[in-house]
Amino acid sequence: MTTGPRTRIPPAGRITRADLEALGIPAATVRSWAHRHLLARVGGSNRYPEYDADQALALVEAWQTRRKAA
Repeated sequence: MTTGPRTRIPPAGRITRADLEALGIPAATVRSWAHRHLLARVGGSNRYPEYDADQALALVEAWQTRRKAA
């Protein structure tokens, strides 16, 4: 039985783009954060990158705060 990257659970301290999308963050926003070096890639593959969870969740909180204020 083979498990693809989408069904695999990332190691502790890492989060995937799919996880961030489940939190309501658009994929384009995640790509923008990564492109602007606000979100550090810590593993995964080119197609399924993994990001630092603490850093990502801090960005999510700030993003949600800005969305509520608007």
